[in-house]
Amino acid sequence: MTDDETHARQIATAAGLTRLDERQLAQLALSVASARELAAKLPKDLHWSEEIALVFRLPAPGDAKR
Repeated sequence: MTDDETHARQIATAAGLTRLDERQLAQLALSVASARELAAKLPKDLHWSEEIALVFRLPAPGDAKR
């Protein structure tokens, strides 16, 4: 078993995915590698005011639905 396969199995086990077959583990390993590649491309030096923030507002009690 290669290091990538071992790492994919560890990730799957940690996520509770203990019944994946070899093909599914290979897909998981590819997904993890893709996510790491995309994360490496993200800027790391953003000022806190430049960070994206999602804001959700709940209606006040008694407000009519919109």
